[in-house]
Amino acid sequence: MAEFFIEIGCEEIPAKMIPGSLEEGRKLLKKLLSNYSIHLGEIAAYASPTRLIYHIPEIDLKEADRTVTVQGPPRRICLNEDGTPSRALQGFMKKNGISEKDIRYIQGKTGEIAAADVFIAGKSTDGILKEILPAWLKKIPFRKNMKWGNLDVRFVRPIRWICAILDGAPLVFEYAGVTAGNETRGHRILGQRNIPVKTFGSYREKLLQNHVNIDPKSRKTIIQKAIEHFESRNNATVIRDEGLLNEVSYLVEIPFVVEGTFEEKFLEIPEEVLITSMKEHQKYFAARESDGKLLPRFLAVASTADDPKGYIKLGSERVLAARLYDAKFFWDEDRKKSLESRTEKLNRQVFQTDLGTYGDKIRRMQKIAETMNRFLSCDAASLDKTIRLCKCDLASDMVYEFPELQGIMGGLYAKEEGEPENVWQGIYDHYLPGSMEDSLPRTREGELTAISDRLDTFLGCLAVGIVPTGSKDPFGLRRAAQGIIRIVLEKELDFDLYRAIENCMPVFDSVLKTDRDKWAEQAFSILDARLRFWLNTRGFAYDEIDAVLAIPHGNLLDTLNRITALRESRKDADFLRVAGSFKRIHNILDAAEITGSAEVTPTLFGQAEETALFDAMTALRQDAVKFTEKKDYAAALERVGEIADTVDRFFDEVLVMDKNSAVKQNRLALLTRLREVFLGIADFSKLVISESES
Repeated sequence: MAEFFIEIGCEEIPAKMIPGSLEEGRKLLKKLLSNYSIHLGEIAAYASPTRLIYHIPEIDLKEADRTVTVQGPPRRICLNEDGTPSRALQGFMKKNGISEKDIRYIQGKTGEIAAADVFIAGKSTDGILKEILPAWLKKIPFRKNMKWGNLDVRFVRPIRWICAILDGAPLVFEYAGVTAGNETRGHRILGQRNIPVKTFGSYREKLLQNHVNIDPKSRKTIIQKAIEHFESRNNATVIRDEGLLNEVSYLVEIPFVVEGTFEEKFLEIPEEVLITSMKEHQKYFAARESDGKLLPRFLAVASTADDPKGYIKLGSERVLAARLYDAKFFWDEDRKKSLESRTEKLNRQVFQTDLGTYGDKIRRMQKIAETMNRFLSCDAASLDKTIRLCKCDLASDMVYEFPELQGIMGGLYAKEEGEPENVWQGIYDHYLPGSMEDSLPRTREGELTAISDRLDTFLGCLAVGIVPTGSKDPFGLRRAAQGIIRIVLEKELDFDLYRAIENCMPVFDSVLKTDRDKWAEQAFSILDARLRFWLNTRGFAYDEIDAVLAIPHGNLLDTLNRITALRESRKDADFLRVAGSFKRIHNILDAAEITGSAEVTPTLFGQAEETALFDAMTALRQDAVKFTEKKDYAAALERVGEIADTVDRFFDEVLVMDKNSAVKQNRLALLTRLREVFLGIADFSKLVISESES
């Protein structure tokens, strides 16, 4: 077994593009090599801002030789009348390099056919790699690629060198005008160029000597240890951000954490602005004192070995100071105008071409919120004001400079203007949640504003034909739907969301460009998918989810209560027996042809088991209604389990499909009524009952 590794050296690659593309490149290389009879170890992938590296510690130097059976023409056309090979057989032999003595006949799909065993010598790994690597490099996916020079090649950044080593020797091939060889390059400023290597071990060692650490996990660990050291020395807490930590790990070839300071006067600016300025623009980490107050200090990560004269520290401080002066200016200037005075500007800012301006969006949101508030309890005046002001910060200088602060700045400006807490917090929080892990709005105004904002985007985009497909969802409609689901369920909003949405749909009559029924179907289909996803993350089984989503489920909190009770009821053997019988009832009724009114006529009962089931069903229906009205689904399901013996005896003793049509229809009507009672709780036919449960 030999060793292979390849390094693609580039101009600096944007840090956020590296991790995903690095992993996709690893999977693609593994897939391409799987087409050959080569045994290889697990492929490891590494990267720094200027290089992508793939290492295979063990790989065969040659494909295994193999013998394969090739099939030829039917036997009836293989020989001429004189017994000599026909033209068809001669062509088969010539194609496969065999003679007549190698031919045998085997049974094919339509009779006997010619066949032969052909020896195929394995290709050399050297030749295979030279063949597949150019195609592989061309296929590595990046969010954006670029062209350079006169080359008809695209890659994330211009390729400057390729180092490829197989079994200690250079693997020579050409791509993008660059010939692969056995030389790598060190740090752009601190390291050497044209460093010869033979093994992956010597490659890593020589790069470390030249100030390049190729392992992003190692770089991340070094940064984390420096952060912890700063915290212990200063009795401080660095504001952790996993996304920022991952990003800076890919920003540097060798990490060095710089400790910097800024003037205390900037602490007068809201800490949200300071933290965002440091994180988003400079990729710095902010820190807090032990009492939670923001410190006038920061940590920056530089791609260097050290900073003996403090030049990097000084440069980092100067760059941040310029940002903070701008932020302070925007903070002071924006407060000279009220949020209310900015509403007119929203009428000139386009939200989406077919949906109009942000002013149009606000007016739709107000109508949506008014509809939603019929189902929920919120002060109408404060809700209206929250919505009216929630987008005004889009017309501020601060949000123009820091788009990440939209909503947050509106809330802070509203607080400065003396708006009530429920209003300014509602504005501040209305973009929440941004993800499945994000926090939720703190106030009812914030909840309804967040729902109204997402519903306007969600329903509006679908109404004008913007539908998410595959990985393409430019307006984040699935994320918007997920946010609505999370708010309703996790804030325990007890109302029929789907009915409320149906009542909101006329708001979009003036912009609707698609079929109304198709529009509604798309909307509820996406919401169902997001609801299913949320329930799945809470550990509910797929068949439990199917069972509750098969019946009307617009009240999401009610649906959650049903599925929680259903999961617990799976522990009850009697309930599982009834659930199994329900499948039988479901199948019988789906296959049967029911005529008449489907009303049950007790006088047609001819067996005691029919009467027993009818009485049990009547009593169950009354109890089920009582329990479901109280939303006590655990009690309702327990009550369902109590009729297990009665249902079993009915199916043991009664032939539903009786020869007498009237008797048969009556028994079908009885089962129909029983199914209706069950479907008032969940569709038990969706449950998959395993042998261990039954």
